[in-house]
Amino acid sequence: MARKNVTHKTKLKTPKKGPARAKRQAKKHYAQHQALRLKVLLGPIARIFAKLPPKFHVPGMRHTIETPFAAAFMIVLGVAVGGGYLGAQALFDAPTLKKTPKRAFVQQSLDGLSVILPEPHVDDVNMKRAYEEKVVDEVYVPLAPTAVVEAAVEVAVAPVSGPVSGPVDVATLKPPSQQGGADRPAWLKNALPFTPTAGRPMIALVIDDMGVDRKRSKRMWENVQAPLTLSFMTYANDLLKQTKAARAKGHEMMLHMSMEPSDASIDAGPNVLLTAMKDQELTKITNWGLDRFDGYIGVNNHMGSLFTENAHAMRVVLEQVKKRGVLFLDSRTSPKSVAGRVARELGMPTLVRNVFIDNDNEIDKVLKQLGEAERLARKRGVAIAIGHPREATIQALKTWIPNALERGLAIVPLSTVMIQRLARKEN
Repeated sequence: MARKNVTHKTKLKTPKKGPARAKRQAKKHYAQHQALRLKVLLGPIARIFAKLPPKFHVPGMRHTIETPFAAAFMIVLGVAVGGGYLGAQALFDAPTLKKTPKRAFVQQSLDGLSVILPEPHVDDVNMKRAYEEKVVDEVYVPLAPTAVVEAAVEVAVAPVSGPVSGPVDVATLKPPSQQGGADRPAWLKNALPFTPTAGRPMIALVIDDMGVDRKRSKRMWENVQAPLTLSFMTYANDLLKQTKAARAKGHEMMLHMSMEPSDASIDAGPNVLLTAMKDQELTKITNWGLDRFDGYIGVNNHMGSLFTENAHAMRVVLEQVKKRGVLFLDSRTSPKSVAGRVARELGMPTLVRNVFIDNDNEIDKVLKQLGEAERLARKRGVAIAIGHPREATIQALKTWIPNALERGLAIVPLSTVMIQRLARKEN
């Protein structure tokens, strides 16, 4: 009996292109980042070498020596001396310096306590990246009260249980003229609808670094009472899906853009903005971030203690942010930050962070910092606090927000603070 030829058809699974493409892009930008650092490091040496004469005369010798040969000789001599020294140590069992092993980023960060770390077992490939640089001034109070502070005693917010439909009405103040027009800026179009009432000090709670730790980010927008202002990392995955789910829970959206920290050992993530980049590259990376999702009211800096001190670099970035019609929040990771000043010079709506609530991942310390935000809000009428999707922060906010509302505080989206500032200026 002849055997029948049976053809087994195997259905091939089409690989998902999104994650693979993101990984390739991250590797590409990491390589560019490293090449740029190498260029910055070797650039001064190359310039010094270029200024040397091609030949030089050594006293006591009849012949001149060409510079490249002399340099090669010195390098070989240095290697030989170093090798001889290490060989002598090994031969005579001399005591050697204790070698520090190369460690992962998280471990390096623990020594200097210079960053805010994510929780262990984060379900993302970026788990070794820090949440934020630790700031020296956890509580920042401007030297002189601004217009928004003076107005805060007249403008406050009703108890919050979620977004309230209808137009934003800033109590007894006349709303900004931009608000009612068809050409109103994107930050007003994307602002969370909310109706404030008079007599209550306001606190805007901004949660940075959203979207990377998917598990805790979700718990933040699902378990913590709205309205929070959630700032999603530009390099997080599935941003459209995550931001849609968070917005549906009554929270306001922002974009968290990576900028260069002062400590070169800190990994600020892929597509980080660097001071050594040319304007064209800064513009390209900024627009990449701005295109990651829509519906956000503004941008604030992720890290950036070095970048925000550079007025020219900040101007290049903020010019692109301004074109999108959104506001800028200076996270103020450096006391020397010029980001807010540059934004104001460009005529942008801008705000500055007052309190970091979770430099330390302990519930008691988070509650203490929230107390500082409350004290500042009662004294000045309004306070802007920044936190992160960490375990202690989630637990603290779950209990603190309902109690704060009972004490007469108003938890508002960041756009309400900006609207109030503009309304005050027009009255």
